[in-house]
Amino acid sequence: MNKKTKVGLSILGLVFGVSAVLSGCAPKVTKTSSSALPPAKKPAVAAVRPQAQQVPSYLKKYPWLANYNIQSNSNNIHFAFNKSILTPLDKMILKKDAIYLKYNPNVAIQIQGNCDRRGSEAYNLALGWRRANAAKAYLEDLGVSADRLKTISYGKEKPLCRAHTRVCYAINRRDHFAVVR
Repeated sequence: MNKKTKVGLSILGLVFGVSAVLSGCAPKVTKTSSSALPPAKKPAVAAVRPQAQQVPSYLKKYPWLANYNIQSNSNNIHFAFNKSILTPLDKMILKKDAIYLKYNPNVAIQIQGNCDRRGSEAYNLALGWRRANAAKAYLEDLGVSADRLKTISYGKEKPLCRAHTRVCYAINRRDHFAVVR
């Protein structure tokens, strides 16, 4: 035998020797017969199963209502410069709001009219009122009770974006919806 073979065999023997020692040191598991265990006790009272929560039928028709947040900024409606006319996109958002309000009769909202920073304070307050009232009138046309809809104008007092850019001005020309009850 050459020297490499002897070294290889001795390493192999060492590995087997270590594994034999380790396996010999493993704890032994003793099996117990099933008759040695005490019998399981049966509960005296049957367990009460919780009733499965029933999904309201309207959630089957409108599943998006489960996570709908009427106060989210993504539900704001936006207006053109110096306008209070609702666009088709605004009407689509308001239709979703009307569906939400129909199935949540205890909710009342405040429609907050906002403007961009251009124009006088008095002009922007009046424009904010026109914008809020346009949304309120459309929601009323969709069947939402007027006593659940409040309006307020903030004019240019509460901008979402403060930069002096066309994009920021467009973001600030909006109606925002806040839940008041």
